[in-house]
Amino acid sequence: MAAADPRNSVPPARVTSFYGFVAAVAALALLVAAGPLAALPDRVAALPVAFWTMAALAVICDARPFVPPGRRQPSAVFPSTCFTFAILLGWGLGPAVAVQTVAVVVSGWRMGHAGWRSGFNAAQYACALAAAAAVTGLGPGGIFEGGHLGWRDVLAVGGAATAWFVANYGLVSTAIRLRFGGRWWPGVRSGLGYELISTGSLLLLAPVLVAAARASAALIPLVLVPLFAVYRMAHLAAEQEQLGALDPLTGLPNRKALLAEVAEQVHLHAERAARGDQDAHLALLLIDLDRFKNVNDALGHAVGDRLLVEVSARLAGAVGDRDLLARLGGDEFAIVSTGLTGVDAARETAERLVAALAEPVALDGLPLDVGGSIGIAIYPEHGEDFATLMRHADVAMYDAKQRSDTVAVYAAESDHNSAERLGLLADLRRVLESGPAGRDDGRVAGGVRGGDGAALPSALAPAVAGRGGAGGSTGGSTRWGARRRRERPGQAHPDELIHRIVTAADPIRRRAAASGAGPEQPVEPGGGATEADSGTGPEPGRGYAEPAGRPAGPDEPGDPGEITMYYQPQVAIATGEVVGVEALLRWRHPRRGMVDPEELIRVAEQSAVMRLLTRRVVDDVVEQLAKWSAAGITLRAALNVSVRDLHTGEIADQIADRLARFGVRPERLQLEITEGALMADPRRVLATISRLHGIGVAIALDDFGTGYSSMQHLRRLPLSEVKVDRSFVLGMVEDADDAAIVRSMIELAGALGLRVVAEGVEDERTWRLLHAAGCDVAQGWFYARPMPAEELAAWLARYRPLRPAAREAESRPPHIR
Repeated sequence: MAAADPRNSVPPARVTSFYGFVAAVAALALLVAAGPLAALPDRVAALPVAFWTMAALAVICDARPFVPPGRRQPSAVFPSTCFTFAILLGWGLGPAVAVQTVAVVVSGWRMGHAGWRSGFNAAQYACALAAAAAVTGLGPGGIFEGGHLGWRDVLAVGGAATAWFVANYGLVSTAIRLRFGGRWWPGVRSGLGYELISTGSLLLLAPVLVAAARASAALIPLVLVPLFAVYRMAHLAAEQEQLGALDPLTGLPNRKALLAEVAEQVHLHAERAARGDQDAHLALLLIDLDRFKNVNDALGHAVGDRLLVEVSARLAGAVGDRDLLARLGGDEFAIVSTGLTGVDAARETAERLVAALAEPVALDGLPLDVGGSIGIAIYPEHGEDFATLMRHADVAMYDAKQRSDTVAVYAAESDHNSAERLGLLADLRRVLESGPAGRDDGRVAGGVRGGDGAALPSALAPAVAGRGGAGGSTGGSTRWGARRRRERPGQAHPDELIHRIVTAADPIRRRAAASGAGPEQPVEPGGGATEADSGTGPEPGRGYAEPAGRPAGPDEPGDPGEITMYYQPQVAIATGEVVGVEALLRWRHPRRGMVDPEELIRVAEQSAVMRLLTRRVVDDVVEQLAKWSAAGITLRAALNVSVRDLHTGEIADQIADRLARFGVRPERLQLEITEGALMADPRRVLATISRLHGIGVAIALDDFGTGYSSMQHLRRLPLSEVKVDRSFVLGMVEDADDAAIVRSMIELAGALGLRVVAEGVEDERTWRLLHAAGCDVAQGWFYARPMPAEELAAWLARYRPLRPAAREAESRPPHIR
């Protein structure tokens, strides 16, 4: 980005410190050079031709110094350095300072320097020459006095060159830091290498020039050849650096240049913020073209490259003069917009970019419609360095794509890959790779183990077996997919004070705590709850209430760092018999406590950890089925699988292997798939589902009504069940539209011969509406909460089937019965 040289002006906030430093350097230069310059008129007549030749070349060469393009550091190459340092070695400080001052005035005039700037340059050169003269004074004498140069002379010349470089570079770097702000050492280090090569070469060439002058003044012009080589070296180095900062296709700055620009602008805007300026905001806009891959695939990469060149030209015309447009690679562009007053100004820039991309691009008579998604990150609200701003702009850009929008500003809630979540993902991987604790054949002395490793008391086995047989064909549906559940009484907070506050504020918790209901104290169905107070008392049909404030023991499910499965019963509405359970994934993190299942799945779904998680859940559930069978409990389990699992098809082989290993019949396992998974890749998903159906595993369509279901899906897929999403069921009582939708789903599924399961049944009124609509199965807090495997066995032993007809009879007045 072309910009006027900012060093000709000084910000008001830095005038005092900067000009104070300039005045101090000028005073020091007068102090060290005044004496030698005062004696110079008496020596002019005695100066040889060699001196005048060097002086003339110094002034002529500085009339056209080499300034590397795009650099904002004081890195111009001034050839006069070679001649004035040689004059210092041959004729002393006075002549060298005089010639250097004239060369500085000429170069300043040619380069348009402000007067104060040329004055500072002359003063800092005088100080550098004085430092070098002080070192040469340590040698045996002047090197033009004849005789052989000894090692002390050589060391003195090397030391003088070093002193010149340190003094000059230190003074200039300090001035730049005072002008631009920021830390001193990073600024010094950034340009040190370049200065060592360019200026160092000129200084080391000076002794060679002196040696040539001792032989003949006619040899001095020959030094122009190596000087030209130095000039070309600096030019080529600058060209290489410039090419390294440019995109070869579009000619725009690349990521490297973008990083440097953002780093510099962050410092400048930090100064503005410190002064209280309104335009102290910086925006990083990230643009990703839409449908560009389609152009490459259909028309070839040559046409795609031409399209990128045209798009870059349009974007360049839409950005402001102070903005930097860069191409990051592929179809990604970035813009640094400076001097903004806030996010609204950044949005205005984004809208101009959107308008520039709105018109189709005509290539070979073919109009190509290429839009773009733009993500915006603002300094300092969304980050204070390039890496953070870039990542947040990337998050915003993908957020815009997911929302089918064109522009999005970074929001923390859209950042699904924060450092915290990456750490959570790493912890999840470690937990999964460590394997479940205590996995064995399911038999223990005196009892049976549940799927989470907890032992079932032997006394429970007969009761459980009898209850399982009484229910006839007790089936189950085991779901491990993440679904947020309503918090219910008995789930104690680890902080006792918080638990007491929550219990006091919640009437259900108060009643549960007052009743003292514990693991061995069942709450009988119909325990005083009616339609009117079903939300404030024990829920009808609920065979077990969690104890209030019961802390998790060291051997219970939910140990820190352990993945466990909780199970929620599913009940046939007409008969009240338990026909299944839904399994829910639980992970108690060592530091975070119980991790939100939705967050857990969201973190795992975008990585290979999902494969490990699926494998672990399949193993746990199939093994639990075998253990329940050993205890006399016959259940069918259903697993909710992700899109990644259905795409690979590996899950079919894994399930077949586990069923055979644990001796579980295939019809006792059911997989739940979502409508979104169907639409992601219908061909591959259908192939995987067909293999599972061939094995004998039942298939259920989950979250029915929330996605893309159609008659075609229901007709083509080998389904046995549909699950009505809880978002519709929860609103049935209050919302007539929700009730109508649920009834329509039940009728449609019934016409196709599919079983219907309603999720989220929270109260008796919803239960009755579902029964009236002909729904087959219900699950929710009306019946029971999710619970560990051993608690489920205890719950089954105590559960009494709740039938709608019986419930209606109980609710009638005695004279009507």
